[in-house]
Amino acid sequence: MEGNSENKTLVLHIGTHKTGTTALQAMLILNQQVLARQGIVVPNTGRIHETEDYDTPGHHALAWEIMKPPPHELIARTIDELAASAARTAVISSEEFHPLHHRIDVMSALRAEFAEAGYRTVVLLYLRAQARYAESIFQQNIRDHRNPSFATFIEEILAHGRIEFENARFEFEYSRMLEALSLSFGAENIVVRPYLPDRGPEHLHQDFLRVVGMLHGSLAMDFKMTIANESYTLRELLKALHLNLRGETAIDDDDLLAFARATQDNLDERMLDHRFLLLQYAETLAFLQRFAPDNAVVAGRSGAHIPFQSPGDLPPPEHPIWSESAIHRALFERASEAWAQ
Repeated sequence: MEGNSENKTLVLHIGTHKTGTTALQAMLILNQQVLARQGIVVPNTGRIHETEDYDTPGHHALAWEIMKPPPHELIARTIDELAASAARTAVISSEEFHPLHHRIDVMSALRAEFAEAGYRTVVLLYLRAQARYAESIFQQNIRDHRNPSFATFIEEILAHGRIEFENARFEFEYSRMLEALSLSFGAENIVVRPYLPDRGPEHLHQDFLRVVGMLHGSLAMDFKMTIANESYTLRELLKALHLNLRGETAIDDDDLLAFARATQDNLDERMLDHRFLLLQYAETLAFLQRFAPDNAVVAGRSGAHIPFQSPGDLPPPEHPIWSESAIHRALFERASEAWAQ
């Protein structure tokens, strides 16, 4: 990856979901002026105006617009904003792009629109271990008012290597996503990085800026960083489930705790505020074994080594994390049954 002083580059950061995207997008907005002084523009067009005082940091509206027939007014306005800045590098970020990777026609059209404006598009994406990725996509389903059985959900992923909702496709055999993106943007324009949450948000920020800097040619690394909690607690998951199954009726913390204690003897209340854990040891091992060969293919092609490649990377079966995950799973399944009545 080398910066080009003659041609303009657009870095299209497409996620994936639950790989620190909100934190990265907030960091970009927080440092818009610092980046602009170095010749890098982060456009305002395409962000969602949610309230009078808040626009989403991600460019989600652009991803939603490209699914519609032309003309693409927001994309045209984005290009106008980029041109007005005179910057030779632009950064657009939304995790809503990556579920559209299989729409070669749509993504190729997006690349073509940016190319007409003089921009070479480089796609940047982060990939995480498939087991935790599956849990994250499942909780997003709950938040989006989809309520599949968790067991059925993971069975489908293990059987087919993907899960689909309407026009969105979530690949767990990551090589298939990279192949589709290569058809739209060219294999030489795809940059893949592993998502390593155990190293903390600062590592992610620095890694992201390092990639942008290599594409831009140079980049000072003195930026204000942000921290966004992209993990979901068991309490939040159960509350989202209750809203779905009980017709938008919220459950308060006291009633939730009473339900949890009635379901699980000697429940430690603090567990409700831990990151939710639904996959059991055997299921997690099945994910690892199912996707390790494809992860090796991804590593060979892109140099990105997805974590959790062998059984030795997992905590042993007797580790306390698995006993806690059994409690989380039992509580979630009991809630699904009770609140659906």
